[in-house]
Amino acid sequence: MGYSGAKCLHKVNSRGDYMFKRSVIAFSAFLLSSCASLSPEQCKNADWRQIGYTDGASGEPAGRLQEHASACAKADIKPDLDAYLSGRMEGLLSYCQPENGFEVGRRGRPDNVGDCPPHLRALFLDQYRQGREINGLETQVQNLRNVLQNDQNEARRNDRRMEEIRKELRRPNVSPERRTTLLNEIERLLDRRQDAGRRQLAMQRDLDIAEDRLRFRLREMRR
Repeated sequence: MGYSGAKCLHKVNSRGDYMFKRSVIAFSAFLLSSCASLSPEQCKNADWRQIGYTDGASGEPAGRLQEHASACAKADIKPDLDAYLSGRMEGLLSYCQPENGFEVGRRGRPDNVGDCPPHLRALFLDQYRQGREINGLETQVQNLRNVLQNDQNEARRNDRRMEEIRKELRRPNVSPERRTTLLNEIERLLDRRQDAGRRQLAMQRDLDIAEDRLRFRLREMRR
């Protein structure tokens, strides 16, 4: 079974136990067909050279052919191996260019450098590693931005709550017990505001450092 099939069966098995075995088999077959790399109609009209080229240019691993074979077996069709491999090699010549290596790494995708022609592997891998470094720095920057944004959102919610408390405290009919409760709450919120302010300053400093490091590395790489 190809990777897609195994992945889809995992989805079936993870849904829990079924009372009848036939239901499991039928549902598994349905999901496998929906996850197939090619539909029966596509198999019948397949241009295997073009399919190979597309897989190669996308950096798909060699096992992708087995997925196609498994999908097309349902239509009693076998892939044209020579045409597929010829197209795939052409696609790999495009995929394995150094500039694409950088972009693949920057997107955080697996490199699949082992499938590249030997004369392209070293340059592709070098650029891929640079792209992965940038991916890591960009991920760090985005994570810090997200944390800072969430903290700022929480601070704004606390500020709105304090304003609600102040409005309620201005009402003439607030009982002493309720007033005490509200004053205690607003005191806690004020403490949180101070803590949030210090925390946000530290996070902003970390974010500035991370952004500077990212810009510096991009300049060094002439990106």
